[in-house]
Order: sequence, then structure tokens, then C-alpha cells
Amino acid sequence: MAIINISLSPKEVDINIHPTKSEVKFQNEHAVFSAVQRAVRQTLIELMPVPKIEEVATAYGAPSVPRQELPVSAEAESILTPSPPSAPQIPAVTLPALRILGQLSSSYIIAEGPDGLYLIDQHAAHERILFERINDQRSQQEIEVQGLLQPVTFEVNPKQEEVLKSQCENLAEFGFSIEPFGERTFLVRAVPALLANKDWAEMVRELLDSGWEKGDWLEKIAISMACHGAVKAGQVLTDDEMRELVRQLEQITTPHTCPHGRPTMIRLSLGQLRKEFGRS
Repeated sequence: MAIINISLSPKEVDINIHPTKSEVKFQNEHAVFSAVQRAVRQTLIELMPVPKIEEVATAYGAPSVPRQELPVSAEAESILTPSPPSAPQIPAVTLPALRILGQLSSSYIIAEGPDGLYLIDQHAAHERILFERINDQRSQQEIEVQGLLQPVTFEVNPKQEEVLKSQCENLAEFGFSIEPFGERTFLVRAVPALLANKDWAEMVRELLDSGWEKGDWLEKIAISMACHGAVKAGQVLTDDEMRELVRQLEQITTPHTCPHGRPTMIRLSLGQLRKEFGRS
């Protein structure tokens, strides 16, 4: 159970859309939606524990495991005030000390903790690390930028052009230097250093195809940059690379989910292991 309190100027609400005043309309409904979505999601991921194996299986429809109900923390009932967006002050979630054992299917890091075995999705974990780093750098106006040796032309369709023109300033906040260069053509002079050796053009096209009217574009850019900049599933990592990734994951405030809301890790507890092997 949660309570959401939205506070904004009366000028931002249209009360004349219903004859009996039983409904009202926000003048900028997308901004309100984004603020509420951001506040709720941030609160939920900060309260989320590391899911156990059976909880993940249940969530994806495995029929043989009984459903585990997660307890609702008292903090979840805190009042949220999304305009301006804010979340309750909750202590940062920390990870236990983990010892790297290896890599599974070139996609998952296997680690031992004091309370069991951890499987870490290397892409999701790196996404979360980069997402927090990008947002920190943007808030301090310290995004690392890589100038291109030669400006690159970037062609778009009419819909993409409309979106790009409306979001050019937002993209610039993250290190993109993009300027008009003829009909439905733009000139790219610099990109975020994080994406210098990645397919940044594909990332920008995906953003443009998502439209400009839905959601918070600053968050969408940060999420997309983190996704395209992160190590991929299927990428072989050395022991040192795995240790460094886990070390960075231990230092962030919300290590248990990626920016899309997926878990970064699952845990097989020592109790589960004893049960599976018939040990009392």
C-alpha cells in the first residue's frame, strides 16, 4: 500500500472537462506521469531485496515452486511528492562481501557470499553502474565528451527529424554535439566518451523512434546510454574484469536492479542448498 500526493499549481489543472467536476485534467499530463513513475520506481527498487531463486522462477511463471510473498516495508507507505520529484530517505542497500568463482555462459558472474551463491547478470549490473555514473556526471556537468576526428553526417526520416530538433538540447547535456546540415541531415561533431567505440548512431535512432511525447527524455537518454555502453551478454570477462565490475556494483546505491527494473542478481541461499541436498 502506498499514498501518492501530487502538488502543483492550480493553473496546471483544468477543472472544466466534466459537467459535474468528477474529473480533472492535468495541463501537462506527460510531465506528471513521468514524475509519478520516477518516484514510484525509485522507491520500489530501493526497497527491493536480492531475489531468491524460487522468487525469480515464480515471477516468470514456473509452476512447480510455491509463490513467495515479499513483506511490505513500512517505508513503502511513505507519502511521495513527485512535483518536484522526491523519494523517501531510505538507507542505501549494500551488498555482502562477494568472492568471484567464475563466469557462466559468458553472461553471468558466479560469486560466493556469506549467505549463499550469487548469480550476477553482467550486462544488467554494468547497466546500473553506468546509469548512476552518467546521472552523477550530468548533474555535475562533467559528462566526458569525445570529439570525432571528422564530423559524421546523420540522416533521419521526417518523424525522427521532428523528435531530434525538439530534443537536441537534452542530447547535448549528455555530450552529443549535433547540428542541422541540410534537409533531414545533421552533422555530429562529438559524442559521449562512453559511446565513442560503440554504435552511438543506433542508440540515437532508437531514441528518436521512441517519440518525444512519452516519458522523461533525460532519463531515457541516460538509460539508453547505459544499455549501449555496458558489457554484453555473451562477452567473456577476465577474473580481474569480473572483480572490478562487482567492486563497482558494491559502491552504488541501488545495486539490485538495472535501470529497466530487471534484477541484476539472484541468490541461492545456504538453506536452499541444504534442502536440495537433503541435509537437515
